Amino acid sequence: MKRYIFAGAFVFLAVLVTTFPARVAYNLFAPPDIVLTGVEGSVWNGVAAEGLAAGAYIRNLAWSVQPKTLLTGRLGFKLSAKPVAGKINANVTIGLNNSLMLTDLTGTLPLDLVHQAFQQEGIRGDVSLNFTRMVVENGLPVDVSGNVTVANFFEPGLSASKIGDFKAEFRSENGNITGNIDDVSGILDVDGTITLSPNRSYSIIGNVAARPNAPPSVNQRLQFLGSADERGFRPFRFEGSL
Repeated sequence: MKRYIFAGAFVFLAVLVTTFPARVAYNLFAPPDIVLTGVEGSVWNGVAAEGLAAGAYIRNLAWSVQPKTLLTGRLGFKLSAKPVAGKINANVTIGLNNSLMLTDLTGTLPLDLVHQAFQQEGIRGDVSLNFTRMVVENGLPVDVSGNVTVANFFEPGLSASKIGDFKAEFRSENGNITGNIDDVSGILDVDGTITLSPNRSYSIIGNVAARPNAPPSVNQRLQFLGSADERGFRPFRFEGSL
């Protein structure tokens, strides 16, 4: 008789765990970096209509638990989501301190969704993400390894047509997130560095020169950056906070 009681209890617990409502689990355990609405399904396999993750708007979110992560004291998911346009896929692990660790993060999205300033200035482009690792705490990346590519970059104050494609390789360095910027193609020769500090301030510093195929108007506008050096490069610097 006891054997049947234990077997019945085990089946009951197994069903309870595997069907535990995602909405209840979200209300109990979700870290502050994640805000979701329209949560349905179970904690093991579920969906959410829309929400914010580390400050980014997403929709059509779907996840499935990776049970092996439970052995490390963490809760891991295979996740897919869509911003207003594009898509994002990653393996996400929630740590005991509510930090988020993303691995194999890939995605595409419009540049104007990355920061409100891009929308205000009419700056556009197609962003591709490829990170092997990203740790997010309090909505801010604190440890990264990967790259971002911006294709079809357009800045109306500089050129009436697309400027080109650019790529930044990111890494963690001295407590900051640092990215080296290089041009891939287009009318500009760019060499710069992006730095994101723990206090949420950022800086984009580097040098830029117009290539021979650039329209004369681009050279004229670059003159506002100051005098060119012997190679024709002019310094630029942008700063702000997230």
